[in-house]
Amino acid sequence: METRFPQKVLDEERKEVLQYLEDRFGIEAFHFENYEILRGVSNFWLFPKTVYLEKLKNLQVQTVGLLFLRKVSKYLKPTSVFLQRFGYLAKKNIVSLPEEILSILKEKNKVEIELPLEPGYIILKDKHWILGCGLYLPGKLFSYLEPKVLKNLHNH
Repeated sequence: METRFPQKVLDEERKEVLQYLEDRFGIEAFHFENYEILRGVSNFWLFPKTVYLEKLKNLQVQTVGLLFLRKVSKYLKPTSVFLQRFGYLAKKNIVSLPEEILSILKEKNKVEIELPLEPGYIILKDKHWILGCGLYLPGKLFSYLEPKVLKNLHNH
């Protein structure tokens, strides 16, 4: 499935995306100075800044760079891969979960739990690693962890 090369976002949208990362996770914008933000219909990619971007725009591609955000209704949802690579820079909305909660998430993809967080997307960790993305709503935590991550839980 080949598609058109995603478009570089305009400065205003770039600021909005980076502001979201800072507001939600405390990841400061300067960490992305060496990256372009590209946009498809509802996806955003990080792509290393290059003088060749204009020449690359005419390529038919399957994927470009690191898919890092998806627009889900009116919200931006970070991908688990992005959180695994850049989540160590986050300063807030990170939850380290004990094994018993992770076991419930592995089985049911949600758990009833009260957390001292504002509702929204959060970073899920075990005691060693950033696992990926979750969604916290008052009293409920939903897992958006990838199947391969869930499969490997408790194997380290």
